[in-house]
Amino acid sequence: MDKYEILRKIQSEVEGMVQPKECAFLYDCALQCSQGVIVEIGSAQGLSTISMAMASKMGKKVKVYAVDPHNGGGATPDPGWWDMNDPGTPDPKYYINQGVSFTRFWANVQKFGVDDIIKPIINYSEIAIKEYPGEPIELLFIDGDHRFNYVRLDLELWSPFMLPGSIVAMHDSTYPGVRKAINEILPKLNFHNFVEEPVFHATKGQN
Repeated sequence: MDKYEILRKIQSEVEGMVQPKECAFLYDCALQCSQGVIVEIGSAQGLSTISMAMASKMGKKVKVYAVDPHNGGGATPDPGWWDMNDPGTPDPKYYINQGVSFTRFWANVQKFGVDDIIKPIINYSEIAIKEYPGEPIELLFIDGDHRFNYVRLDLELWSPFMLPGSIVAMHDSTYPGVRKAINEILPKLNFHNFVEEPVFHATKGQN
């Protein structure tokens, strides 16, 4: 199968909010990875995860670390998670239900035969970082909680592992919290060459 046949099959069998053009972009980025791993923040049922892993398997077979609490919902379960204008403040008392929806994700991963490429970390990003083995990152895809303080945390926690010339890709860049992080945090972390389509992405500069 060629790239488009692979992506159509994934889109038809795995539910998710990442659009076909976005999956194709992530596939192309993952295919080029050769010197570092891929890290995804927010995996849900595995649509984007599997797209990147399939590309990696066609390329240099770099690992895909899939970070998600699999808490049965789409965000950290605090009372304001649905309010995109709320900056959000991580609070340990809301770190609950890890792993309750992992079964569906892993079944999808196994269906596409990429369980040897994908390395799940079943936790919230700011806790998962403590379990991460510290491998250099060549592609970072952020699609977790979209409120500013969470996006900022994702960028600040994971970007130190990124190689010069690596790519950070950010989903739903029109959301207020994501856009605020793009405008205020990315420049401070030495990212440049900002591009908006089909997923907002930027390149890590020389350290």
